Order: sequence, then structure tokens, then C-alpha cells
Amino acid sequence: MEDFQAILSQYQVNLEFAEQHSPRLVKVYSPQGTFALKTLRPSRADRFADRVRSVYDAGYTSLVPIYRNINGHLVTAGSENYYYLMPWLPDSQADERSARHDYLFKEAAKLHRQTVKQVKITGEEMKATYETARKQWEGQKQAYEQYVEKCEKQWYLSPFELQALTYYTETARATDFAIEKLEEWYESMKENDTARTSYIHGSLSVQHVVYDSNEKSYLINFEKAHRAPPMNDLLQFYYKTFYTYPIRCEECVDWFYTYQKNFPFAKEEMPLFISYLSYPESLYRAVLSPDRDGRSTSQLQKNKDLIKAYWYFKNNEYFVMRIVDTENKKNAEAQA
Repeated sequence: MEDFQAILSQYQVNLEFAEQHSPRLVKVYSPQGTFALKTLRPSRADRFADRVRSVYDAGYTSLVPIYRNINGHLVTAGSENYYYLMPWLPDSQADERSARHDYLFKEAAKLHRQTVKQVKITGEEMKATYETARKQWEGQKQAYEQYVEKCEKQWYLSPFELQALTYYTETARATDFAIEKLEEWYESMKENDTARTSYIHGSLSVQHVVYDSNEKSYLINFEKAHRAPPMNDLLQFYYKTFYTYPIRCEECVDWFYTYQKNFPFAKEEMPLFISYLSYPESLYRAVLSPDRDGRSTSQLQKNKDLIKAYWYFKNNEYFVMRIVDTENKKNAEAQA
């Protein structure tokens, strides 16, 4: 068991009571105030302080302040793990779901805008990226087609095989669409020799939006922050959001355009974003992946996994088509 007082003494804080809020978050009560003590994985400890400083230096300050210990460090080593200390924010704001998401996307756009940087990219690098992705996607489509042809030769189909055959046509069409958008990105990039990168949060979620007693909002949990294309934050958010039961999330479209108003995609970034989102990776993984850990998976579990993958695919499809329709209308209006 970690000695929390030994860690807190590095911040001149006297522990009165520690309340475990999650496996990696402890609420600390002390005469000096109430604090949040967060466990940091060793693999992230070395770079965490540098990433936080880089975000601050770029001018983005809407992240919860992280206290320095008596040695001036943002991270403190314990006997078992690494830790960092923050003020405990009450998060008493009772706003609507969409309002908190709007703030999240505005802050993501602000973070990306203030830390944006153009990096050089050669034609060979772009070509390699394009050809690698296309080869992988076409290979998975071909593997799925071969699986379907094999099943069609059988007298009897298991429930899983029948389900896989049912989803093949939609999967193939979605793959063709994703490759079409990938080609559109590649053609547009032939005119460019730079690409945008920013510091991205790495784990966008409304659970990482908190408010202080003055109702000022902050983002927390920058442990996965790193420099990458800005769209990666949005891709990761929507991957998590759509992995659920069937929904038609109109709010998801609104959140996306909230981001676009504050930090619009470059012309070449939109087709790449659509390409990655529309590619049916979840279905390929469910159909083509071998049994887990070398053990045979039951038909029931296989069907559950495949249906969940299909739900995710359809949720993604609705969002992508709404974005495509909106962008086509905007382009038509601009040409008119």
C-alpha cells in the first residue's frame, strides 16, 4: 500500500483523510485544502511534465493547474508509482449534455489552434502512407470476399457465417468509399509539402471537463497528450462514442461543426477524416480475427461481437453521411 503522506509531504501537505474515487484518483483532505492526487503510469511519467509545459508555453491555460513539489517537479515518485497533484474542483455545474460537449469541442479546437505547427512532408512519405493504407484495406476486403465464397460453397452455414454473409455487401461498399476518400486526400496533398500537427489531448471526453466554484471550466487528464494531426482527437472521440447500441446522433454532427467554427479542417484534411471514419475496421476485425488467445470462441460470443461491430459501423455511417451531405451542400453553394 502506497504511503500517501510521504508523497504529500513533497508538497508540504498534511493528510487528514484520503478517499479513493477511482483506481487512479485519490481525493485528499488536508488543512491546506482539498486536492486530487492522480496516479501516473511509469511509461508516461518521463514525458508527462514536458508535454504539460509545452501546452502551457503555447498559451493554452484551460487545463487544471498541476502543483510543483518542493523540488520544483510536476511529478513525484512514490514507492510503487508516480503521482501528480492538482486542486480538487467541485464540478457542481449542472449543464445540459450538449452544452458540456460544445465546451469540450471548443476547447479541443482552442488547444489545437494554439499549438498548431506546420511540418514538412515529402512526396515519398505521402505516397507511402497512401499506398500502405490502400493495400491494407484492399487486402482485408479481399480476405472477407474469400471468406464469403468459402461459406457459400457449404451446405450448412453456422449463425455466425450467415451473419457475416449478410454484412458483406455493406462492408465492401464502405471500403470502396473509404478508399475513394483516401484517393481524394492523396490527390490534394500532391500540391502541398506541409501538414498540420498540434498537441492533442489524447483522450477527449466530457468526463474530463470540470468546473471550479466560479463556474470556470477546465480540461483535465493530459497524460496522453502528444503532438499529432489535430483530427486524431476527434477520431478517437467518435470511435468511443459510436461503439454502443444503434443511435442516430444528430448532436454528434453539431459538436463536429462547433469544432469547425473554431478551428476548421484544412481542405485536404476533411477527406482523410471521412476516410478513416468510414472504413469498416470493426467488421473486418470481427469476421477475420482468429480466436482469442488461441482458444475457440463460442458461436454466441462471435455473434455478439459481430453484431456490436455492425452497430458501430452503422452509427459511424450515419454520422459520415451527414457530414458528406453538409460538405457537398457547402461546396455547391460556394460554386453557385
